[in-house]
Amino acid sequence: MIRPIVAMLGLIICAASLSATELPQPLRDQDYRSYDPALVKLGRLLFYDRILSGSYRVSCATCHNHDRASSNGVRLDGWVDERDEAAVSGAETYEPFKPSAAHAPALFNLGARQFTRLFFDGRVARSAKGGFISSAGEDLPDGLNDVLAVQALFPAVQSDELVGTVDSDLSRAAHEGNAAIWDALAARIADTPEYWPPVRSAFPQKASLGEITMVDIANAIGAFVGTEWRSDRSAFDHYLHGDASALDAGQRRGMLAFYGEAGCSSCHAGALQTDHQRHAIGDELRRTPSLRNIAHTAPYGGDGSFMELPDYLRHHAPEIDDAQRDDLLAFLASLTDERALRGKLGKPSGVPSSLALD
Repeated sequence: MIRPIVAMLGLIICAASLSATELPQPLRDQDYRSYDPALVKLGRLLFYDRILSGSYRVSCATCHNHDRASSNGVRLDGWVDERDEAAVSGAETYEPFKPSAAHAPALFNLGARQFTRLFFDGRVARSAKGGFISSAGEDLPDGLNDVLAVQALFPAVQSDELVGTVDSDLSRAAHEGNAAIWDALAARIADTPEYWPPVRSAFPQKASLGEITMVDIANAIGAFVGTEWRSDRSAFDHYLHGDASALDAGQRRGMLAFYGEAGCSSCHAGALQTDHQRHAIGDELRRTPSLRNIAHTAPYGGDGSFMELPDYLRHHAPEIDDAQRDDLLAFLASLTDERALRGKLGKPSGVPSSLALD
């Protein structure tokens, strides 16, 4: 008789703790931006096409790959996990013709309306007046649909990303400024006739492929990124939608600690575990990352110096004891959405340029 009473008391205490802890509202369709499917399909091709790089050997997918949960599994110092079998075309993941070996952030849920600040340092953002904040300032072209489209412009002008360090029309155009690089990229697409069918579907008002601009390209890539890695069907999401059985006891304890006494949600707030603000980390300001699918996006830390999540948690929150750390790890595992790891459309079978896929 004693054991059932103890079990019942445990349930009562747990229910009381849940009612005392303010949990976020569940995510719904209206929390996400909507995009034209034809624009998304064009963006998918552009995202994977190396034609947008100086060396013709890099694409957006080099660093944000479906095989690596929309990231690249690389530390800031260039170390690559030897367990990663998804090396590009069977070769080393990074080489002189590839971008700098930087730890790329995952792209989950960037189509959510709450994402108005992007890049690890938040340097691209929606302004309070409705425009955009970026390093281009007043030179930012008109016609960009949202902050994702704005963000898509800038890897294209970085020497350690798509422009590269080898001699090319893009590296030569770099001396004339961002607009010259953007024009050169649009010209490459315009000179690739195989792009006309998807461009015509996405932009039926255009009379020819020669009318495509870098703004069109950025809007398409932004649309793809905004829809491809939507992640809101994890066990945690099911719990927020009312399925009390979706989380086990350890995950529930971890959730209560995360949104309660452990203080994690002071920065990792809401259903997507981010306040979208910039915080001082060492000598840098870094935007709080979302923790969705964090169990699959190693390495961890601002520089990607921790390959295992428990090690990072010990470093980041040394005051937490082992029992609570285990509960927090269990909760973080409940943020995995297996469907989202694969992406909505996935990797294309080929691209209009016929260049190799990452």
